[in-house]
Amino acid sequence: MYVVSVINYKGGVGKTTMTANLGAELANRGMKVLLIDLDPQASLTFSFYEPDDWRDRLRDERTVKRWYDGLRGDDPAASLGELVVTPGPANAHLKGAGRLDLIASHLQLVDIDLALARGVADGDEYDAELFRVRGSLAEGLHDATLDPYDLVLIDCPPNFNVVTQSAIIASDHLLIPAKADYLSTLGIDYLHGNVRELVDRYNADSRRFARIRRHHKVAPGIAGVVFTMIQLMAQRPIAAHQGYMDQVRALGVPVFPTALRENVTLFAANTPRGVPVVLRDRITNPAVRDELRQITTEFLAHLQPEGAVA
Repeated sequence: MYVVSVINYKGGVGKTTMTANLGAELANRGMKVLLIDLDPQASLTFSFYEPDDWRDRLRDERTVKRWYDGLRGDDPAASLGELVVTPGPANAHLKGAGRLDLIASHLQLVDIDLALARGVADGDEYDAELFRVRGSLAEGLHDATLDPYDLVLIDCPPNFNVVTQSAIIASDHLLIPAKADYLSTLGIDYLHGNVRELVDRYNADSRRFARIRRHHKVAPGIAGVVFTMIQLMAQRPIAAHQGYMDQVRALGVPVFPTALRENVTLFAANTPRGVPVVLRDRITNPAVRDELRQITTEFLAHLQPEGAVA
């Protein structure tokens, strides 16, 4: 099972759109995919469920907040497997034997970061608790009921808090959607550096606190940067966008060959819920759907270079 975090410091870059459509297309190709929404805005969750449906069916017992609450001892611990739901409309559009499941987010997840360390003193006790929490998601994903999944995609919040850090530590790869602008380019450089520092610290703490969790080295790699909301001229990115794309390549970070063009409907907050664009047969701009499918092929080629699914 591969675990991939979809992450960027900057909001509004198409992170959730990419997660939903990548997961849906992988499921359409026969894979069993689990999406985990760690963003308190719950945009990925609301891509598949109406807010009223979320409130009535998921809010109290079937969100990832319940699992994090269990970490701090406020509620009886739940396994991640207990929280999985299957969005009906999206799965009805799958052509193969794949499946697309979800662990939903909660609007109060924003409070979890500070609460996880509540009551912990400074010094070794604090360091040990932080190490435990950072490694908690990786441990939780060893739930035997999750074994059938081929891939877990984690939609991270646009920050570097302890919830985001737990996703990075749990991941085999990181996928970075980004706009071709100054802030996104600057953020990618900072993100890359902070990930290295986090991984180095966690691996050092893994030896230091072996009594808490069996020592294992983590080493998430960068699957690549996917540029989104690109403006084209003569089927090529405009010069301003191309310049920022070249700057990211100069950082030594992998960049996906295919970029996702600007499309108001695709990135709008009020798009129809339930079925990602990549699964729809009738859309205004099929070129966007084709780009999403090509990005999926490139993503698979990175994960499985000898056996990518075309």
